[in-house]
This record gives sequence, C-alpha cells and structure tokens, in this order.
Amino acid sequence: MLISHKNKFIIINIQKTGTKSLRQTLVPLNVIDLIGEPLPLSAKIKFRQHGFIKEVISGFEEEGWNFNEYFKYGFVRNPWDRYFSFYTYYKDKLKFYQEINIELNDNQQRQKINTFCLFKNKTDEEVFKSIILKFPPHINYFIDNSGNMVMDEIGRLENITCDFNGFCKKVNISPIPKLLHENKSDKVRVKKDNLYTQELIDIVAEKEKWVIDKFGYDFN
Repeated sequence: MLISHKNKFIIINIQKTGTKSLRQTLVPLNVIDLIGEPLPLSAKIKFRQHGFIKEVISGFEEEGWNFNEYFKYGFVRNPWDRYFSFYTYYKDKLKFYQEINIELNDNQQRQKINTFCLFKNKTDEEVFKSIILKFPPHINYFIDNSGNMVMDEIGRLENITCDFNGFCKKVNISPIPKLLHENKSDKVRVKKDNLYTQELIDIVAEKEKWVIDKFGYDFN
C-alpha cells in the first residue's frame, strides 16, 4: 500500500494489478509518506505492501490518524488474467532458481524453497489450481471488518494510464507524471487458453464474482 499524508490518499496494492508501476511513478515525487512492507499476511505489522483496507483502518486507529480524511484508491484486473499472471511469474522464478549459481539472500532463499515446493510432483494444472485457491479475491482488499465497501474509487489495469491520470487530479498531484511501465518479458510462455480448464474457469468465476459483475469482466 501507499499512504500520503501530504495529499491525503491511500492506495491499496493488489498483487498483479500494476502496483510496481504505481510505486515507481509516485515514490520519486516525494508525495508518499509510507510504503507498505513486502511481508506475508502472517507478519504482524501495521502496513503491508499488499495489505487489505481493513488493516489500514486498524493501523490508522493505532496511529491516531483520521481515516475518513483520506481518498481510498486501488486497481483491479481481469481475474482470469491476474491468476494466469501469478502462474507465469512463479514459472519464471522456478526457471531462474534452477539455473542460478550465485549466493542467495534470505528472502531469495525463502522464495526458492517456496517455489520448488509449489511445483514439486505437480502437473501444471495442479500448480495453477493451487495458485487460484491461494490468493485472496479482489473484494477482500476493499472491505472493512463488517464487509462494507470503503473505497472511494477503483481503477482498472486495462485502463491504467487514463485512470491513473484521473486519480492524480483527484488528489492534487500536479503536474501529472507519466506512468512508468516495467518492460514485459519476451520469454515464451504457455498460453492462457491452454492452461485453463473449464473447472478452473468456473472456480475463478465463483471466487471473483464481485469484480466480474462490477467491471464486466469475462474470460476472453
């Protein structure tokens, strides 16, 4: 998550929805006062990089900050594409750790172990299904402990440049910066249509019903 006390906004960063582009663009502008820590859900900290809005509410209460004064924003993405992006990310990591021959830091060592465990003795379909079941749906990031939607506005990754520009206007970031995009990998990957079975398509449809209904997403 990104929090600005200067411009009074909170950005909830959902994995695989362009969050790195937002960090790379906004942090150099000196409008960000707090960057969530890249730690897992099990970590007992107030503000995580990919934390839920209800965690932010709790953290604000502890700090004595007025949550209601802040503009709450985040991005969503076609959920079938999002889970597929997780799969290709871990597939690339698996190849990386199989081929690398350098000393790893603690974080890389943990990631290597987790990645190998993810793929060990599993078919691609089994790995993909476990990824779909593992990560929280979009709506979990945007609701409070009572299940109420508390976001002021939500953008779409598919329209990220235009929606980001609109966000900057709302929170008085001027001049509006050019959104930085990380270069996409040129690696040959498995095709989405070849990885998804009807069972997995249906699991995503049920799990992500809220974002599908609200933003009109479909598998294609």
